[in-house]
Amino acid sequence: SDTATGVAALIEIGRAVAGTRPRPKRSLMFVAVTAEESGLLGSEHFARNPPVPVAQMAGGLNMDNLSPLGEARDIVVIGYDASQLDDYLRRAAAKQDRVLAREPTPEKGLYYRSDHFNLAKQGVPMIYPKAGVDLREGGVEAGRAWLDEYVAKHYHKPSDEYDPAWNVIGTLQDLAVYYDVGLAVANSDEWPNWREGNEFRAIRDRSRAETR
Repeated sequence: SDTATGVAALIEIGRAVAGTRPRPKRSLMFVAVTAEESGLLGSEHFARNPPVPVAQMAGGLNMDNLSPLGEARDIVVIGYDASQLDDYLRRAAAKQDRVLAREPTPEKGLYYRSDHFNLAKQGVPMIYPKAGVDLREGGVEAGRAWLDEYVAKHYHKPSDEYDPAWNVIGTLQDLAVYYDVGLAVANSDEWPNWREGNEFRAIRDRSRAETR
């Protein structure tokens, strides 16, 4: 499922956005990149050769693999509260009576190991949400147990394939949140920025100033 689930989600959210009326005020780009495991090579190429200037990108949302854990009370955010995009995500999650949660293993540096990082280095605010682990059936204990088993037995292994037994209700709820975030940013006149003190804030401020 890593990262075929993310690609499938990209296609379906793109299909939903294409059918949205009225059309969003801003354009939305749906980008699938290659060679993440080889050093984020595809996203690096995209960031170095963007179809529009990075200063004109309001922000981005990264979808890696999606986990079929079932309905959750939370959404885990890799790089929690790094930018104002968390505010958009928080509002969208609240529609489902969900809250944002910090990543359980920040010491792994996951924010710096996925494809959004190359655009972040160019100053574009990027958010990286993951499936929640506080499940409505079983709580955090059940969510962590599922993830631990997945990492131990299936992550980056041939057995990481679609299973008809998956509970995708929570996954579909995640996609609804991501759609809401993208649409809210696209229909806003705001320019989300990194939080004060964030390492990418000065880069964003400079690039935006050059467009004025």
